[in-house]
Amino acid sequence: MQRANVSSAKAAKWVEVSEDDVQFWRRGITVPPLHAFNRIARALDVDVHWLCTGQAQTAQASR
Repeated sequence: MQRANVSSAKAAKWVEVSEDDVQFWRRGITVPPLHAFNRIARALDVDVHWLCTGQAQTAQASR
């Protein structure tokens, strides 16, 4: 969210939580629930895996 220059207030509206909740997530005090990751990823048009890990998801080689 920082890279996209999204405020805690705006993210809180997307996810329907308090601004304090988002600030706790940003500081690493608490971890957002999965539904929050999904909503934020959709709002930012990014992959939820990338949002959670900072890494692109790669296809696993078939065995």
